[in-house]
Amino acid sequence: MDRRHALLGLVALALSACATHGSYAPAYLNGTVSLAADSPLSRTGSMVRVSLYDVSQADAPPRLLAEQYLEQPPAFPAGFSLCYDRHAIQPDGRYAVEARVFVDGELRLASREPRRVLDGITGPADIRVEPVAR
Repeated sequence: MDRRHALLGLVALALSACATHGSYAPAYLNGTVSLAADSPLSRTGSMVRVSLYDVSQADAPPRLLAEQYLEQPPAFPAGFSLCYDRHAIQPDGRYAVEARVFVDGELRLASREPRRVLDGITGPADIRVEPVAR
């Protein structure tokens, strides 16, 4: 019986650690990645990478907050759902999402400009990707 109480105590301790203020608080940013009209793409061997960045500091590189990989999406527009830590988002911060499409490991399509998100003004995080120069 002592082992059982010790195990229950450890579980309770672990759960209480998750409930602290500084813990991870998941939030989700949903959207789609669509192809520009003139963007032929073979879905075989394709992979879409969608990234959420903190771009608040103009004099510093963007900080990656979340990333999702979609392997061989069945169709475009392809839906995504980025899970990020709600505590990482500041009211005065600036955040952007971008997408890149790879075919057999080679970059083929990318969003031209990062799409602003999480500012209370922009709508859904819909991103359009266009061919990159080779």
